[in-house]
Amino acid sequence: MRLALTITGAILATAMLALATPASAQSGAPPTAQQASGGAIGRMSSDDQLRRREGDEYRAGVEAQQMTVEEAEAQYGADRVALAERVQALMDAGQCTEARRVASEAGERAMALRVRQTCRRR
Repeated sequence: MRLALTITGAILATAMLALATPASAQSGAPPTAQQASGGAIGRMSSDDQLRRREGDEYRAGVEAQQMTVEEAEAQYGADRVALAERVQALMDAGQCTEARRVASEAGERAMALRVRQTCRRR
């Protein structure tokens, strides 16, 4: 009799545990954002961290390599730098067509193309 009660009690306890686990998981409360996304929120994989670090290093390098006006004049010539400044002023004013025309007339096809790609009329 005691053995039967012990076995029955063990079976009941196992059944209750099996029923309680899904019931507590489906308590009616909405899943947390972490559960819904299938992973930890705010944590990046090592690949994501590597890409972020490489991007940060690239941006820092680009900022460090910015030329001064004197360096640009030495490398490209004062006339071309002056033209670039005029074109940039026209772009800043929203005069995209005029900026393209000025660059094209000066023979700077690459500059005219870049103006067409980046300038938006205001």
